[in-house]
Amino acid sequence: MSQAPNNILTSECHLHLYGCLAKETLWELSESRSKTHDKRFQWYLAEYEKATRQAINPKKWWDSDRGFDTFKNHFLCRESVPFEIFQAKFNLLIALFPPTPDDMTMPESVFKHHSKEGGYKEYRTFMPLYLAVPERKRYLQKLIETAASFETKAYHPRIAISFSRQDNEAWDNYAFLKDTLSECPDLAPWITGIDFCASERGHPPTEKRKLFHQILADNRDSPNPLEILYHVGEMWQDIAIHSAARWCVEASELGVKRLGHALALGMNAEAVSGRSISESTTETASHFAWLRRHRQVLHESGYTPIDYAWLERRAHMSSHNDQVTWHYDKDLIENTTKFQTAAMEIVRRIGSIIESCPTSNLRIGAIKNPVHHPLRRFLDHGLSVTIATDDPGIFDIDLKHEETLARNILGITSEELTHSHELTESLFTSLVERAKLLPRC
Repeated sequence: MSQAPNNILTSECHLHLYGCLAKETLWELSESRSKTHDKRFQWYLAEYEKATRQAINPKKWWDSDRGFDTFKNHFLCRESVPFEIFQAKFNLLIALFPPTPDDMTMPESVFKHHSKEGGYKEYRTFMPLYLAVPERKRYLQKLIETAASFETKAYHPRIAISFSRQDNEAWDNYAFLKDTLSECPDLAPWITGIDFCASERGHPPTEKRKLFHQILADNRDSPNPLEILYHVGEMWQDIAIHSAARWCVEASELGVKRLGHALALGMNAEAVSGRSISESTTETASHFAWLRRHRQVLHESGYTPIDYAWLERRAHMSSHNDQVTWHYDKDLIENTTKFQTAAMEIVRRIGSIIESCPTSNLRIGAIKNPVHHPLRRFLDHGLSVTIATDDPGIFDIDLKHEETLARNILGITSEELTHSHELTESLFTSLVERAKLLPRC
């Protein structure tokens, strides 16, 4: 695809389907759908008030001359907010569009809108486990048929299936997906991979070791292998930055093809200067065990036994009641930065790709200052990086916005943007070649 000089990015591989719905469409549908799904809508209102301490009167959305403006204030995420508030806003989409094979209103609107932009687009979405298996299969078939109906020579929508981080649900998801693709192999070229998203808290990548091993083993015998996509290092505030960065490396070591966000891997630790972050002594012990196993490669990349020993002494002094509290003074920031550099080198050698979503990171990733964003550092260390919008509907942005941000604020060059775009497109070329016909089952 030929690109205009000031619009290099047209394809993206990190989109959440629900988060793509345009604000205008959501507002137009909200009144009628709130009546159809009243219990779910009331749940949204209650959760919003709980998270924001603000009650919504939805009649002001629909009965006021300035209703659309009021609605946008409640729905759009245009500034930095805690993730809990973002989730409270996002809940409106969950409430009004419960997945069902008989209602493709939401995905149809998204695919129609993006078909005008063109490019390769990968949409992540959960399978509704609460639906009986036959209905769930029919939902997946209808979703892919809807996406396929909008495909043109310039627009190529694809689907990644999001799994729960709860281990039993993740295995249930995988069993369902394997069975469905076995029965309906024509669906496979439309499915790019398996995504793990939602809250990371309490879910280190290593707890998915057996599942990842099974997926990768099954991929060896499949003509349509499923990439493992993993949101990691995005919610770094509950464990030390070095621990969250280690999670990124662990995911990469376990076979994750693409790391979603991976903020902790490369963020400027000055972002937490003067602050304290506590983690469990178990997490700290896991970090030191990992350091011991990787001492050679870490040393080769500049994180020496001296750095390790210093961090261990710091942990011992900061441990109390099964918690280690890390206070980010100059020395800890320096140690963290050296570890991140070594960790990035490991990821670079493995070849995992970082999916960077700058606006999302600045608004819900707790990185308020663009100077602290890791994109520039990722590129400087030779990592493969794609750029995407994540949830463009709720953030009220598009790829042009991300490109402008990358150029003007994060210092990304046209050459680097071009490389990122080419990398994104290369991820989907073979899948598009394998999916010439509307799936039939």
